Amino acid sequence: MKQNIDIQSAVHNLEIQLNKASSQFYEWTVRGQEKSIAPAWIIEACFLQLLCLSELLNLTEFHKMVYNEYTTIKESQYGFNSGDVDPDGDPYSTVIGRIRCFSRALINLFPEDKITTVRKDLLQIIRDIHYVITDSAVFQNPPNNENDVHLRIEAVLKCVFPDLKHKPVLTKQIKNFIPDTGIPSLQTLIEYKYLSKKADVGIIADQLLADTRGYTANDWSRYLYVIYETNRFRTESDWNLFLREAEVSQNTTIVVLGGEQPSKKK
Repeated sequence: MKQNIDIQSAVHNLEIQLNKASSQFYEWTVRGQEKSIAPAWIIEACFLQLLCLSELLNLTEFHKMVYNEYTTIKESQYGFNSGDVDPDGDPYSTVIGRIRCFSRALINLFPEDKITTVRKDLLQIIRDIHYVITDSAVFQNPPNNENDVHLRIEAVLKCVFPDLKHKPVLTKQIKNFIPDTGIPSLQTLIEYKYLSKKADVGIIADQLLADTRGYTANDWSRYLYVIYETNRFRTESDWNLFLREAEVSQNTTIVVLGGEQPSKKK
């Protein structure tokens, strides 16, 4: 059995579960612990997957290290729900971080092509994209407006999601609505916002609420708003808390990208 195990698939499956656990931990922390399912069970399941994999691979010392970490966390005050806050004020799971450390060690032990092809969920892809859209080696200037952000992000997403639709039309009885991006395979609509000054925070907030009222359709079940900030005006947690206080459905999420203000041309 140890000889026939598909290591690449096993580690890939673990990464998928870690992404799900990370998303659930974030929702549980930001959206209110009484309104969301505690992520402890899925985080512990990831740990158990790691233990099983290390045992099947006969990595005795590695398995011992993972088991010691597992028992220490299980007996700690907050257990598998332990977390912290990053410098931007966004919560993260410290336990998932430890599991990823072990998982990445396995990846480096078996560096084959299949294992280096890491599939990320949409939220993680969006979070990583800001390095590309502000890279001076790719673009002469940082995004200058909402359309720049839209087109640059969409160009990257199109490579990952071939079914992506540019400005799909949502037909309504009286007025049609046109979100920026639609990904049918994920049943997800994406809208982009460009925030360059603090005075516009309230305007963007009003726009978001107006959009949430119109962007509803049978073919779409998830809604994602990407806010590109030239400076840090509000944290991602603040924006998502704003949605919850406005009683916007939990299938709507905001991702904040920290960018920079383009320099003025002479």
